[in-house]
Amino acid sequence: MSLRLDIQRIIKEGLIKFWRNKLISFSTTLVMTIALLMLSSLMFLNAGLSVAMSQLEDRVDVNIYFFPDVPESEILTLQDRIGTIPEVRDVQYISREEAFVQFQERHQNDELINRSLEELGDNPLGASLNVRAFRSSQYESVVNAIESEPAVSNSDFVERINYYDNKTAIDRLNEFNNVVRAVTVGATIFFVIIALLVILSTMRIAIFASKKEIRIKRLVGAEHRYTRGPFVVMGAFYGFLAAIFTMVTLYFATGWVADFTRTFFGGMDFKTYFTQNIFYIFIIVAAVGVILGVISSYLAIRRYLRT
Repeated sequence: MSLRLDIQRIIKEGLIKFWRNKLISFSTTLVMTIALLMLSSLMFLNAGLSVAMSQLEDRVDVNIYFFPDVPESEILTLQDRIGTIPEVRDVQYISREEAFVQFQERHQNDELINRSLEELGDNPLGASLNVRAFRSSQYESVVNAIESEPAVSNSDFVERINYYDNKTAIDRLNEFNNVVRAVTVGATIFFVIIALLVILSTMRIAIFASKKEIRIKRLVGAEHRYTRGPFVVMGAFYGFLAAIFTMVTLYFATGWVADFTRTFFGGMDFKTYFTQNIFYIFIIVAAVGVILGVISSYLAIRRYLRT
């Protein structure tokens, strides 16, 4: 018998087994759907936390403050050099005039500061460079590269760099980011193992209903692939069907929690994320469902194939 016919036969028999045992098939698919929903929830949670962490990282920056008499051309030259550092995302130049306007807006209700500025009669602020890295963990290397520049090491040019003022907050953000990622990975692995064990138990029940058929095939000398194959196909079909049910459930569930997630994750709602990435999410959910179904079926039938 050709390989193509073997595969067709195995697939056909697997689908027949799925349809013949409707109650067991429904129960197994339901269990797999619940497992896929748990794993999908972790995927959405990880996406939400990534957005929240990105927003926190966007608020972290390093400012280089210059003395008021530093020529603008020198600052712009330094801006170009800093922009070539691989870890730097962007460098924004803030002129003396812009800095003064921003300072006045921040302290417009502070009478003491306003009186002091009136007495000075001039802009006491210098220009500055606002430096942002791609990740908060890169700021230390960015600052080291900046401090190696001759213009920065010149005490007549740079008044101060505020990195060391914010170093504690940046370090805490990095630690929190690492903890969130570690917890997410650990939780994903944990739930994958739990899902596999639960599905394995359910598949054993489904296969137990066909134990007489398996014994008959063994008695007539059928190869293991002909005995195991239909159940593996059945497990894959369970996983694929569970993936479809999971996607339908996610469609309604993400719409229900959209307002909450938009508030909690800083503007990101799961409904928009789901609709924008529906194909990508379906591929992942279906692949995980099929893989779990195949693995659990393969493991569940092993006990019946032992000699």
